[in-house]
Amino acid sequence: MESIIEFLQANPLYAAGIALLLVFLIIGLIKKAVVLIVVAVLLNVAYIYYLHDMAEDAYQKASRGVESATEMMKDVIDP
Repeated sequence: MESIIEFLQANPLYAAGIALLLVFLIIGLIKKAVVLIVVAVLLNVAYIYYLHDMAEDAYQKASRGVESATEMMKDVIDP
């Protein structure tokens, strides 16, 4: 490890190149993280929309069932 540090101190052009590569690596990782976050947010929004839509359908089906049961009970009670 010490030999690498000494080499880089003796050759600053190599040190600048390695520093530049590290900067590009960090920028690339940040870009990948941003893309991952955007995809995760979009998937969560789509899932929430799906759940909301399914809940509305379930509520409508349940209310139709209650109305149907109410009509049947009226027919049974009032012959």
